[in-house]
Amino acid sequence: MNRPREAREETLSQGGGAQLLLAAGGERSGLKRAEPMLRAASSSVLRSDELDADRGGAGDERGAAAPAPALPCLFVTTASKEEKEEDKGPLPGPRKKQADALTENIKWMAKTFGPERIGFLTLTLGDLDVGGRYRNLRDHKKAQRRLHSLLTNVIAKRYQCGVIVTERHTNQGIHFHLAVVCLADICGNMDFNACFPPKDGRGKPMYPPDYLTANDAIKREWAFLRRICKRYGFGRHQLQPMRENAEALGRYLGEYLSKDWNNRLPEDKGARCVRYFGHWSKTPRIEGERRKAPPHNGRFGWMTSRARAWRELVKQAMIVLNYKGAKMNEQNIKDIIGPKWAWKMGRLFEAVRFETGDWQDAELQKAIEEHNFKVHARWTTGGGDPARTCWWHVTEITLDHLRPSPEWKKQMAELQLVKECEAEIRKGLKVLAKRKWQEAEQRRMVGEVADLFQAEQAAA
Repeated sequence: MNRPREAREETLSQGGGAQLLLAAGGERSGLKRAEPMLRAASSSVLRSDELDADRGGAGDERGAAAPAPALPCLFVTTASKEEKEEDKGPLPGPRKKQADALTENIKWMAKTFGPERIGFLTLTLGDLDVGGRYRNLRDHKKAQRRLHSLLTNVIAKRYQCGVIVTERHTNQGIHFHLAVVCLADICGNMDFNACFPPKDGRGKPMYPPDYLTANDAIKREWAFLRRICKRYGFGRHQLQPMRENAEALGRYLGEYLSKDWNNRLPEDKGARCVRYFGHWSKTPRIEGERRKAPPHNGRFGWMTSRARAWRELVKQAMIVLNYKGAKMNEQNIKDIIGPKWAWKMGRLFEAVRFETGDWQDAELQKAIEEHNFKVHARWTTGGGDPARTCWWHVTEITLDHLRPSPEWKKQMAELQLVKECEAEIRKGLKVLAKRKWQEAEQRRMVGEVADLFQAEQAAA
């Protein structure tokens, strides 16, 4: 269960009145005293809402501190506008990279094959129960088996290349969303409002669709999918052309990554959420030739500048904490800070300025200077004192910054208790409503029998 994101405001220790500077040569780092730092005139409180305001990816412009737009944002999307959902927790780093790579690959598809050939396909899975009602499939392994069968036997042969995003819906059902390259122009002069009418609050079309403007190519695809999807255990499906903007489609698919992350179950751990298929090249694939991979990927690299910078930031933080008596190492860091120590450090580092020196190479120094520049931008845009460049210097970090306070734990426990009480109340109300409905049905049936008996007596 995801915890609601609440602004946490708590005065934390500043680690004494003196600044400790990192100085090292070669592979070693040491600590030495310096003069006390200037204190900020404003309250030195780490506010989670201020930190979350600038969680942009690697593509942010230098010095930009404005909050990242929601997905999808000011682009022309390929589906009807959905209701604005409650703000959830941020995506983890690997999924952010997957979302960025996803957008870039779809832009490459549109540029290489033409936007008129790009299709957006949605697939749902389910079976009929004993009563004849359609039930969404919730087992991730069964859903992946059905998708693999459809992918290898149909989709990979019919479409040149594409990307698949897995989404676990709020009702725990599994959906698949695909961006594919079709064989012909499926857009033509289609009237999207007529073919795909907007939906009301219940998710139903506001008026019947009119497919007069759809061309023959997409009608052939619709007929093919109607015939094939049912054979492989898929239910509702919809294929529609990309409207105008490849980046919008990429961001829209990236939003499904966020939804899947917020609705994932424990058994989804380790399940693949993005997969690519086909030959990613405009030239046809020769028999025996290996399929070409997508031009952009979201794989993590240990020797990239950002990865090396992250390890240097953790190293400096560990030196300071151990100097102050934390006695942390790789074996006990989870016991001291918690299993999510990397996430906590990453969140804290967005407000911390780090040191650069001659023990670092030029690439590493540049990466850390960029980090410090972004921290300074967040500080100034958040109304911080211009005389100070950050919330904390690395030498001011203490364990209180990384461990929840007793008051925060108490608030979370109370919030959990309130949620459990609300759930029990809703459950009780549902039982009461069902009982009232059953009693009303019984009275109605008794009334019908009495009327029938009176009619028979009158006839006799």
